[in-house]
Amino acid sequence: MKLDCKAMTGEIHHCPNLEECLSNSPLDRMEALRLYFLNQGMKLEAIGIDEGKTEEDWDSLMEPSPTPFSYNWHSEIRDRIIFGTEISWESQCGDIKYFDFLSRGQLQQLTAQKFADPASRQNLSPTIAEFLAFARVQASKGFEFNFIGYAVSPLREDYRVSVDGMVFEGNCSFQLISEFNDFAGDADEIDIQPNYLRAWWD
Repeated sequence: MKLDCKAMTGEIHHCPNLEECLSNSPLDRMEALRLYFLNQGMKLEAIGIDEGKTEEDWDSLMEPSPTPFSYNWHSEIRDRIIFGTEISWESQCGDIKYFDFLSRGQLQQLTAQKFADPASRQNLSPTIAEFLAFARVQASKGFEFNFIGYAVSPLREDYRVSVDGMVFEGNCSFQLISEFNDFAGDADEIDIQPNYLRAWWD
């Protein structure tokens, strides 16, 4: 039996994805996360959620590991986190689906649940862990970045989530522009405007 969404938020929001669900929930983040997946009809043990984990434990899962990375192959859950719905990969052209505005919270969830490898990079781009580290620092200053990239079909052996860029929309301080340029100055495409920052690696 699925739990009522009202248990998480006080009212039914019909959240399209995990990040919005967590934003609407007044509960502790980990409790809201647990209830979200129960609402989706998922068995927590099947997707690697330990009810005893703290948020600090989950943060530690996002750090690169010296052991070979093992992807979580529950692609339907991955796709709900990224796109808000399951993807019919059999009919998806090229076995790849792109995303343009993946939030920091969504990327953290993908990494924590082993849908994305923190140590992976798109050619000469920063690693996912480095993208997140930069974004966390900027978020602490009030600047929230989103991420560009793509998800690869579970029908392929190279199933993964890749991040190849980042975007900020809003008033850009001189310090933000300077730190962004230091971080992303070697990107294949870089766009710096007073209200917009974008970097992309081929």
